[in-house]
Amino acid sequence: MAAAAAVPFTDLSKRGRPTPATGTGGATSDFRELLQSCPDAIWIQCNDHVVFANRAAHRMFRAGSGSALLGMHWQRLVAPACWADAAAHCSPRAAEVGAHVAQLEINYLTLDGVAIAAESTSVLVAFDGRPAVLVTVHDISARRAAEQDLREQRVKLEQLVLERTADLRQALADARLSDQAKDAFLANVSHELRTPLGGIIGLLELALPRCRDATLRAYLEKASYAGKHLSRIINDLLDLSKVVAGRITLEAIPFRLNELLQRVRDVIAHQAEAKGLRLQFRADGDIPGPLVGDPTRIEQILLNLTGNAIKFTSAGEIDVHVSLVARSEVQVRLSIDITDSGIGMTAEEISGLFQPFSQASAATSRNFGGTGLGLALSQHLAEAMGGRITVSSRKGHGSVFSLGLSLPLAGAPQAEPLVAATPANYHQARVLLVEDDPLNAEIVSELLQAVGIYPQLAGNGHEAVAMLAEEGPAAYDLVLMDVQMPVLDGHAATRLIRSWSGFAALPIVAMTAHALEHERRNSLAAGMNDHIGKPFDHASFYAMLDKWLPWGATATAPDTSSPVAAKALPELRCLDVAAGLQRFSGNEQRYRHWLARFVEESPEVAPELRRLLASGATEKALAATHSFKGSAGTLGLEVLATRAAELEQAIRQRRDAVPELRQLERAIDEARREIIASFGL
Repeated sequence: MAAAAAVPFTDLSKRGRPTPATGTGGATSDFRELLQSCPDAIWIQCNDHVVFANRAAHRMFRAGSGSALLGMHWQRLVAPACWADAAAHCSPRAAEVGAHVAQLEINYLTLDGVAIAAESTSVLVAFDGRPAVLVTVHDISARRAAEQDLREQRVKLEQLVLERTADLRQALADARLSDQAKDAFLANVSHELRTPLGGIIGLLELALPRCRDATLRAYLEKASYAGKHLSRIINDLLDLSKVVAGRITLEAIPFRLNELLQRVRDVIAHQAEAKGLRLQFRADGDIPGPLVGDPTRIEQILLNLTGNAIKFTSAGEIDVHVSLVARSEVQVRLSIDITDSGIGMTAEEISGLFQPFSQASAATSRNFGGTGLGLALSQHLAEAMGGRITVSSRKGHGSVFSLGLSLPLAGAPQAEPLVAATPANYHQARVLLVEDDPLNAEIVSELLQAVGIYPQLAGNGHEAVAMLAEEGPAAYDLVLMDVQMPVLDGHAATRLIRSWSGFAALPIVAMTAHALEHERRNSLAAGMNDHIGKPFDHASFYAMLDKWLPWGATATAPDTSSPVAAKALPELRCLDVAAGLQRFSGNEQRYRHWLARFVEESPEVAPELRRLLASGATEKALAATHSFKGSAGTLGLEVLATRAAELEQAIRQRRDAVPELRQLERAIDEARREIIASFGL
């Protein structure tokens, strides 16, 4: 160390002889005084015994007088565990071959047994004509104590982080369970209320024709109106709870737009007439038909929007206008605009408009009544159909509610779902596909290539972030982002991307096997624009593309012909062959390939999950179960996907997952046996 390096000795390795440490004349006296003045402990040893020690050495080793260390063997000053290192460090032979050893850390002992952590250096010198070793010792006990304290604090901090993370995860799981329980409770209560209410309304309807007393009849009419109003509120609650819980079922049947608009007008016209408002319904003449969709739900949305327009308009008109935004050979995109001349809204009022039980303001609720459920339900229904409701308004100048929908044409080819729901060819679209599962990546790539899109692939969120950081926000028109991935998940990747300048407008769509409403909300909260559940059918996938990509110049539907029709394959109890093959665009060879991989790899699924759960690796087990659920669903193994979902739920809820894991293992064995026997794999 520095103290030893400052001594003007000659190293044996450099000169071939020891540096003189003693002798006659003033030089020796000066040298001893120099050693005595050093703040670090220094001694000289010959034949392993101390022949000189400075004052600092006596203080460090608590030796009292200035000569107490003289004649002492060096091992008396060194902790026994460090004798081997000290012998190699301090022997003349070591000095001959190594000359100078810097900052070797050794534990020393004071004469009363107190340990001292120190850095030691040594150099070969001559003492009274004999070879000797000069040893310098620098006390680092304070530094060691500080380092130990830092290590202990780091361990405590890491433990605290783990505990807080576990608490947050549990709180999140509890919140999710509470959310699901709330939805289930709301649905059950709504059902229980509707049954007696239906009886009350029915009895009132029976009593009214038989009532001759005018006053009593007026009471019955008011009671009937109140009952029907309450019934509408309960229906809205029930529908909203179904949508939120992911249990809403949408029809896909042909209907004529003009007939739908006429039914809405027939139901609601009397409300406008009662207020002296002009109500008109218009549809552009270039809208083809008939269309395919759920006319009942579309009517429900229009009744809610038009009813609100009438409610908040005291004079003027209500205009319902349907216009054609775009079309292809197989579908159309419509905009249905409901314009009123009512009270209008501020931007702040609009921001909370689609929240359940929320209205523009407290004054609005007092003056106009209502529960605030209608708009929330309408938005949920619109999104369930692949559309969205937007609002533009100025306070005191009316409002425009716009419902955007993409609907297939009933006259388009219906032999395969892919043909009926395929949009135009996107031969110039640039798509980044972020997916860690090879099976899902291959299927999505095939669906994209069928409409002229050759995507760039990223295996996880980290790779996607790196690609976008390098290529910039204008490199892609759309990002399809899996949610649950290793390294960096889809939500974290999206939040990072949204934090960069220029990336706010890039559409990012979540692809996930999570089907519940709160999972969709989590994706939107992370900055994603949309959410599509896996396994998705072709119609849903292409409706999503149509929503977020510019329409192609050439409306070319992909070729859905298959070398082997689905009906040529065996029908299995465990496997929906038609659904699985359809996801592979009818390519039996590729479908068989992935079934063979399932047969080969699936025996390891349950043992690996059992190992992860036994070792406490809950998050890894959850991710593996989620991935297997998606792959099974994609192949058409619906029973396996259901068993995996049950296991995933048990793991999320921190329950004993052994029963669910056993059921999954049995289901895997049964599926493998059936597939091997039927496909000859």
